[in-house]
Amino acid sequence: MKRAVIYVLLVFSMCIGLLGCKQQVEVLSEDTAQEVVSEDTKEYTREEFLEKKIAEMTLEEKVGQLFFCAFRRDNENVGITVWNEEIGKAIQQYHIGGVVLFGENIDTEEQTKQLILDYRNHSDIPLFIGVDEEGGRVSRLHTSGKLEVADIPAARKIGDTNDTNQAYEAGKTIGKELKELGFDVDFAPVADVNTNEQNTVIGDRAFSSDAEVVAEMAAAFAKGLEEESISACAKHFPGHGDTVEDSHEGIAVANHTLEEMKQTEWVPFEKLIEQNIDFVMAGHITTPNATTDNFPASLSYEMLTEQLRNQLNFEGIIITDALDMGAVTKYNEQDSSLLALKAGADMALMPYDLEQSYYNVCNAVKEGILSEQELNEKVKRILSLKYDKGYFEKIS
Repeated sequence: MKRAVIYVLLVFSMCIGLLGCKQQVEVLSEDTAQEVVSEDTKEYTREEFLEKKIAEMTLEEKVGQLFFCAFRRDNENVGITVWNEEIGKAIQQYHIGGVVLFGENIDTEEQTKQLILDYRNHSDIPLFIGVDEEGGRVSRLHTSGKLEVADIPAARKIGDTNDTNQAYEAGKTIGKELKELGFDVDFAPVADVNTNEQNTVIGDRAFSSDAEVVAEMAAAFAKGLEEESISACAKHFPGHGDTVEDSHEGIAVANHTLEEMKQTEWVPFEKLIEQNIDFVMAGHITTPNATTDNFPASLSYEMLTEQLRNQLNFEGIIITDALDMGAVTKYNEQDSSLLALKAGADMALMPYDLEQSYYNVCNAVKEGILSEQELNEKVKRILSLKYDKGYFEKIS
């Protein structure tokens, strides 16, 4: 009998204890659940992830993301087709955001895939890997003659058909080929309206001399690329079609006024921006009748920030045309990369001197010439797209 009483008391005590535990759990679940979620088990939203990632990055890592570089030839002027330690040191030292390949870097399918894979494997922060693949006379994939890739006609030939499906299929075909090789950015389509018959640098690279035709064709081409997970890049803002000069060689001038540009050159860009294109490339085009700062568009605050960002409401990545081109060599002493980033560009393509530009931008942020807020905004645009491409593993 005594044992039975002791047993009943013991069971009763256990029940009281369990009830107490239950009450405590209920209190925690209602009032302090957020406080007890471990950082090791928390899943982050896209916005939370990006904010956390940027907060953890050093100034040097953030600045490096603003550079989209090319490693075209070695010290003996031979095209680089194989990974080397010198490239590795540059990527690690400058934390660059992207690499663009040219014809001299592309030989066979196996070689191209391996080179791109090596780039990705040697970068702490995921890289963009880009290329110029427009079709027609601008095709890096056809350079070696060893890749089995489709012959895409020049944009003008596609535009002349008035069939947007042909532009879409061209973009989709190029997109499949680029994705298979490992690329994720194509510096295409050309959104220029070929309004000047004497223009040789654009010419048949433009879909038409009719702005509406260019808009529809470029949008269809971009859609084809994007459906294959290749980011499209509209170029060359504010429009290279009215120029005579080749900006690769020297200063290129577009004489249209701002109103004329809005009615013609900007029609395709507006269409592509409405379609949420990932990149817009700023051309080295001086616009004396549209801006007052005397800078080419790629270095112009009036053109990049006041017009492209604020008026056209472009929310994606603004990237310059190559900064080793003749049209901007006169600005090398001022550092064209820094000028472009201050003007509103997010990424400097092929800086004239990577090392100098990198440290100049780092110092500009430290000195408040380029604010930390502006830097963070640029980095967020870049990392947002990389996140959307699945390049960051979820923290869990």
